[in-house]
Order: sequence, then C-alpha cells, then structure tokens
Amino acid sequence: MKKLLNSHEFMMFIILIAVSIVIGLKNPLFFSASTIFDIVRGSLVYCIMGLGVLMVLISGNVDVSFVAIAAMTSYSTHMLLLRLGYTGGMGLYLAIAILFGLLAGLAMAFITTQFDLPIFYVSLGYQTLWYGFNLFFIGRAMNFSLPQGLVGYYSRFLIKVKDPVAGETGLHISVIYLLIIAIFVWWLLKFTTFGRGLYAMGGNREVAIRAGFNVRRITYLMLALNGALAAVAGVIQDAYSRSFNPVLFMGQDLDVIAAVVIGGTAITGGRGSVIGTILGVLLIQILNRGLIFLGVSAEWQRMVVGLVLIIFVSVPAVIERRQKRLKYSPMEKEE
Repeated sequence: MKKLLNSHEFMMFIILIAVSIVIGLKNPLFFSASTIFDIVRGSLVYCIMGLGVLMVLISGNVDVSFVAIAAMTSYSTHMLLLRLGYTGGMGLYLAIAILFGLLAGLAMAFITTQFDLPIFYVSLGYQTLWYGFNLFFIGRAMNFSLPQGLVGYYSRFLIKVKDPVAGETGLHISVIYLLIIAIFVWWLLKFTTFGRGLYAMGGNREVAIRAGFNVRRITYLMLALNGALAAVAGVIQDAYSRSFNPVLFMGQDLDVIAAVVIGGTAITGGRGSVIGTILGVLLIQILNRGLIFLGVSAEWQRMVVGLVLIIFVSVPAVIERRQKRLKYSPMEKEE
C-alpha cells in the first residue's frame, strides 16, 4: 500500500481528480455526461498511440513517425477497400491497416538496425516519407465516402444516456479496443523477455546486450507493434470523423509523447507504465477541455500544457537526484 501511495500513477490520479473538481466548481457543465464521455472518446486514440510510444521511450529511444504511419495505413486501407467495393465494417479495416503498420514498423527497424542508426533520426525522415506517400500516390483530398458498415460508427455506444445538453450520448464501443490493447501491452512489459529487454535497453543498452538480450530482435518487435498500434488509432479516428484524411494527426506527435512523459515515462528510458500513460493522456484531455469550459483561449491552452510537461519532467528528476544524494551521503561520511 505504501508503494502504491508513493507511486507516480497514484499522484497522477489525485491530480486528475483535483483538476476536475476545480474546473467543475467553476463550471458545473464539466461534470455532465456528454463532457465525461467526450473526454473518454477523445482520449481513446491517443491512448492507443501512446501505448506504442511507451514501449519506444522505455527502450531509451524516441519515434516521431507514428502519426504519419497512422495516416498512411488508415488512408491507404480506406482507398483500397473503396476500389474493391467493400461494404462491411471495422474488422477488415483494422486487419489490413495493422498489416500495413507492422510492415512500416519492420521496414524502419531494418534501417535502424542494419545501419546502426538512432531511431529518432530515422523517424524524422520516415514521418515526411509516409505523409508524402499518401499525398503523391494515394490521394490529396479527404474522402467522405464510407462503406455501409462504417456509417454511424461514431455513435455506436456500449452504454447510452440522455444528456439535457447534448441529447443521447454514451461510452463508445471502441473503448473495448483500448482495454484489450492496454492489457496486452501490460502483459508484454511485465511478464515477457521482450518487456524486460525494453527496460534493460533503456537502463543501459550495453549492459542489456551483455546480459543476453537480443537487442536487434527487440527493436524489430517494438517498432512493428508501434506501427500496428498507430494503424489502429488511425482507423478509429477516421471512423469517428466520418472521413479519411491523408494528413491525419499531422503535428500531433509531440502531444502524444508529452502525454506519455507526463504519465511517468522517462524520456531517457528505463521507466514507464501502461496506467501512467493512460492517466497522462486523460490529464491532457481534461486540461484542454477544462480550459475551454473556463473560457481560456487556445493559445493559453498550449502554454498550460507546456508548463505541465515541464513540471512533470523536472520534479521527478529533482526528487531522484535528491534520493541518490541521501543514499550516498552516509557512505561518504563513513569514509
């Protein structure tokens, strides 16, 4: 219990509740059913992408290409299925997009491991590559032609409620995808050699290699999963929007990375959790919507999120440095 109360995740949870109460006291509409379910739905795709980013950051790397992979896989899948006359729902969309995402991730892993390049540098070029691929080879315009199976997907709810302001609203069915993915990633990180290898790589890559971890294989699986999760997020977001966008999520890569870091993942690697990632995304969503309810302009919203990121990166670093100093100070006195 003491370990739980001192954890970053518990602190995040308390901050979430406190921020929500403050905003709700200023504007009671924040606690309406429509707002709560809107925050949950708005968080789902970022949580899914964030779980892929989580694995990359734990390994001590940074990838910014996942947003472009999300756009490329979802848009390419949509245009392909339209030409084939597909009229079904999400199943085939997700299957094909995940395949494309896996291949994109594997291609990136091949480049980074074959030429021993930092993932961050390769991902910078990869981001431009995939957005350019969509615009040049697939299409430049948003496509609003949905197959019959996707019509009305944005309003498919597990639980429906009547809201006096928004009318009928509810908990979107895509929360099931997030639950399955979150449990799967949690299991990978906690109970598999792959997960232990990621943390070991983030702690010290050379030590991980000497300990017997196959860093090359771990990198392939990590980037393949990151691409697959980006693909899932892209398809779900486009289905929400009732249109498929060739430049989906452009410029939002740092927002997702910021949310994962706020959730307790170390940008230098070796630390991070599934629950922390989800809480980090929720905090960003609550702040963004809460500031709207408080009448704060969009420019100030970005500044507030930036300040929160600085605080959540700086405070743990200061605490960790202080703990190390206290740990070694008795030894210095004895000497």
